[in-house]
Amino acid sequence: MLLTLPALALAAALRLPAPPAPVTLRGHLDHAPAGDTVYVWYDHVKAGPFRPAKAVLRPGGNFEMMLRDVKEGPASLNYARQRTVLYFTPGDQLALTLDFPRFEETVRYTGRGAAANNYLARSRYKFEFGPATADAVHLNEARTPSTTPAQMRQLADQARRQQQAFLKTYAAAHPLPPALQRQAALDIDLDWGRALLDYPGYHFATAKQVAPLPASYYNFLKELPLQKLDNQRMREPVVRFVSAYGGRLLGPGEKLSAAPGAAAKLYAQATADFGPTLTRDLAMFQLLSFEAIQGDPLTVLAAYPTFRAQTRDSTLARNMHELVRAQAALQPGQPAPGFSLRDDSGKTVSLADFKGKVVYLDFWASWCAPCIAEAPAGAELKQQFAGRDVVFLYISIDRNPDDWRKALTKHALTGPTSVHLLDEAAYNTSAGKAYQAGGIPSYWLIGRDGRIRLAHAPQPSAGTATIAAIEQALAQ
Repeated sequence: MLLTLPALALAAALRLPAPPAPVTLRGHLDHAPAGDTVYVWYDHVKAGPFRPAKAVLRPGGNFEMMLRDVKEGPASLNYARQRTVLYFTPGDQLALTLDFPRFEETVRYTGRGAAANNYLARSRYKFEFGPATADAVHLNEARTPSTTPAQMRQLADQARRQQQAFLKTYAAAHPLPPALQRQAALDIDLDWGRALLDYPGYHFATAKQVAPLPASYYNFLKELPLQKLDNQRMREPVVRFVSAYGGRLLGPGEKLSAAPGAAAKLYAQATADFGPTLTRDLAMFQLLSFEAIQGDPLTVLAAYPTFRAQTRDSTLARNMHELVRAQAALQPGQPAPGFSLRDDSGKTVSLADFKGKVVYLDFWASWCAPCIAEAPAGAELKQQFAGRDVVFLYISIDRNPDDWRKALTKHALTGPTSVHLLDEAAYNTSAGKAYQAGGIPSYWLIGRDGRIRLAHAPQPSAGTATIAAIEQALAQ
């Protein structure tokens, strides 16, 4: 019997692969603040990564959602400025429980897909958020200003071995998806590499001198699959690694040069490490973005033609162009962007409140080691200008208000000449975005007239240079 066209279309349709089974996620959050929404970001088979889903947290602390067209891979859950990572496989039926004040410590899963997500939760707590133990080195706590390059390599190697051992042991006892095991192994390697990339900058910021790196220091990059990251270049561990890679191209204290050919040399080194890949372009974008924000936008403008010619990602090229334009509005003589934020007593404070005074503006966070390292010099600087028309205005970009308040007390940051504000949405709105505070610490000097005197002013530990800059502002 001959099939009609509608029947042929139906037959063809029947041969199409079935859509992936939906993922169900139920949760119970003990002691969670009410009135917020649970957001889950996941990889959609059609819409791509970062697809959002949301559910209201009910008064009893429960929520539930069904996610359709889920592609196997990483996801994340956000509630009330707290976040945990997830891993979805089509058909998962997960139930989550946690005690909100001990968010990372208590998150647990049951149901189909629980093994993968319990591995992620326990690994994060063991190696990032929990206490350091004999079998869990925390590099941010273990390294010190006196740590040598060789010692840093030993610490990083030890941490990587411990994380690899935990993954191996957990996978032997639980049915982890093979794709997750490969992802976790890669992420461990990338975090290891990122720690080694971060070391020179950390040492420079805390020890106030350039670390004596051996010529072979960056050979560790050859152990990483840098030329095979394009398909997952937007995953968080890859982005974090790529962001740290800029320290390989410009050493501590080194600035981007506007000299002809300078940008081409940087691109040549990045190509040698990453190959002519999209990940390389992302690494260069991150470096130039940082330089536009923390350095001289004019040097980035000089590098822009090389970036535009080399990059294969037109979106990155367009974003870079817009960033340089935005930075032009933050140069000396321009009006300082206004803002209104709450201080540590709950009072709303605006930049306009300090017109007629010199404002030394400091963007920082409780988790930023270089920021905290400036605290003693900051205290001396405030004492130097006590009783004069200078306001030391601190804006924290902490997402957790409790972390911010604890840091204010722990590091004795408060005082009669300092004002402390919290900008929880710093990367999206308010003061942090207005001042392009993507890299911290970041210092600004604002004159009595409310105009920018110095973008990226000298830090407190710069001593006489900082004092001279403030004195000049006072004299105007």
